[in-house]
Amino acid sequence: MNRALPAAAAGALVVAMAGAALAAVGAHRLSHDAALAQARASALAAGRHIAVDLASYDYREIDRDFTRVSDEATGKFLSDFATQSAGVRDAIVSVKAVSQAQIASAGVVNVSANSAQVIVALNRTVTNASAPKGTSSAFGVQMFLVKRHGRWLASQVNPL
Repeated sequence: MNRALPAAAAGALVVAMAGAALAAVGAHRLSHDAALAQARASALAAGRHIAVDLASYDYREIDRDFTRVSDEATGKFLSDFATQSAGVRDAIVSVKAVSQAQIASAGVVNVSANSAQVIVALNRTVTNASAPKGTSSAFGVQMFLVKRHGRWLASQVNPL
């Protein structure tokens, strides 16, 4: 019997197994990269949406506007927002304030499957009883997001 055949078969088997292992590692890496790309895109979209909701309000529907932001919040940001919004609610209503915000730019600083840090720059126009033509301002927020039950929620928001 020729001993070269089993040795060649064993060598081919080793090469095939190594190739399969490399292919599996490559597929896992591609899957991980795709998952991170998806997390980045969905976190950015959520951050943009939450930032606009946070900066936009209408005194005629202020409770609905505040509830919308609360529904997009968790943790410390949720408790801070509840306290702060209760403190400014009456002032917003009494001066008949309306704030409209638009995204100037936004980007993801870092992301994982369940957390992200997003920076959002906004342009906002606020009208009220004493400024019916409105005043404009630009500002930014740093937002920390966590994924809960398939949704991105703001856990911390810092002004920039």
